[in-house]
Amino acid sequence: MQVKLLSPSQWSASKEKITRFLYRYGDKRITATALAALQDLPAVRLATSGGGGGSSVGIDGDVDAAIAIAVIGGKLAAVAFAEEGGERACFVVVSTEFRGQGAGSALLKALKKRLGRLTCAVAADNPASMGMCFRAGMKAVSLHTGPTGKPTLRFES
Repeated sequence: MQVKLLSPSQWSASKEKITRFLYRYGDKRITATALAALQDLPAVRLATSGGGGGSSVGIDGDVDAAIAIAVIGGKLAAVAFAEEGGERACFVVVSTEFRGQGAGSALLKALKKRLGRLTCAVAADNPASMGMCFRAGMKAVSLHTGPTGKPTLRFES
């Protein structure tokens, strides 16, 4: 499995393909707000000021947005996105063919490494995503009502 953090040019070139992937494999679990945050993300926000590649650097020096993909056998297997350390948006989508192979956890780890911190919200009726967060080293820290009205766990790392 190859994990990549997308550069601005890679995001611009693959935006349509990734969007189709998210709608095909997202199982209608990604909120409209999170999808809009990704669609509205200017490619330049994925650039680092130091030339390291991957994400933008906020005014306080923290990287604040990243898109990661996993490729297995030449196929796009998973996509993950987080903005503002996951506070504004955080999601992972894995194609059905590659679920249960660690792609989602690997992407969460890559996002955490790039952003320095990561939070994600997972509906309580989604045990597969909860397991993915735990395998990525995240901890469930609170329970609240999510945007769809479901009990939702907040994960942090």
